This record gives sequence, C-alpha cells and structure tokens, in this order.
Amino acid sequence: MGTSKSFVKLGSQPLIEIVIQKVTDFFHKQPVLITNQFADYRYLGCDMVGDIIQGKGPLGGIQAGLIKSVTPYIFVFACDMPFIDKTLVHYMLNRLGREDILIPRYGTRMEPLHAIYSKRCLPAITAHLDNDRRSVQSFFDEVNVVYIDQAEMNRLQVPEYCFLNINTREELDNAKAYLDNLRS
Repeated sequence: MGTSKSFVKLGSQPLIEIVIQKVTDFFHKQPVLITNQFADYRYLGCDMVGDIIQGKGPLGGIQAGLIKSVTPYIFVFACDMPFIDKTLVHYMLNRLGREDILIPRYGTRMEPLHAIYSKRCLPAITAHLDNDRRSVQSFFDEVNVVYIDQAEMNRLQVPEYCFLNINTREELDNAKAYLDNLRS
C-alpha cells in the first residue's frame, strides 16, 4: 500500500477510525489498541498497549493484548477489516463457552484477526513466539479452538465482505465499490 494501512482512507475516514467507531458502538466502550507507534494513534483517545516481544507481528499483538487484559477473553479485530458485522460480533459473544479460541471460518478460510481469544492461550503463544513461530495459527492445535462455520454465518446473513482485508490498492478499490453499493 505504500503507507500504514491504518491510515488509508475508505470514504472520508482512515480504516483505523472506522474500525474503532464500530467496535466502540458494539461494546459501548473504547477499545484497546495494540500498537508500537503510540504517537501516531494518540489522537484516537484509546488505551494503547505495545508488544511485549517486538517484531513478532499479529501473534505478538495478540499476546500483548491477552497479557494486558483485565478480562479472561479478548475480541481481536484487524485494523484493515472495516466491514465488521454487528450481528456476527454479538452472536460470537453469546455463543462463547469454555473454548480457548472462537473463530469464524468462511469456507476454508479462517479469520484469526476477527476472533475471541482466552488467556489460556498465553503459554502456547509465548512458546511459539520464543521459537520465532509467528503465524497466528501456529499454536491452534495446542488449544481448544471452536469454529463458527459458514452455515452458521449464512443463517445469520453475515455478508462475506465483513472479512474483507484491505492489503492492496485493488482491495481498497473493491471496498470503495462495495461501500458505494451499500449507500445506493
């Protein structure tokens, strides 16, 4: 993208502002932002947490969020997924049981940056990070993962676009077209 995806604009707002606004509306409280660039995000007024182990990518961010959380679970959202679906979020919160991870799976594609994680994941995450295994999914076979499958999401009428991850200019153009379609 040539710039931080957080600040790429969709419509008139940067992606990070769209995600924060939605998450705040869903949970009725300000989210905690995982970042190592505190000055860039200070204007958002969010609590911020930095990585415990630098340079470990999203898995390092999940670890930091779990360590700093005062609750036994955290709901993780990616900053570049602006079409978060309220129905799915509420369904996931209400469906949560004793699993370590509750994660949507649309077809064969899992959405690890739109999932609920338990603090019980910390030992496995930390062990993987200590061994430089940074893939978010690398530790899934060591914990209790429950999937929300496509059939469940279809029943809820969750649009596939809620998992659109904006990584390229083409995906940004697709997101803009989708947004324009929603408005018309």
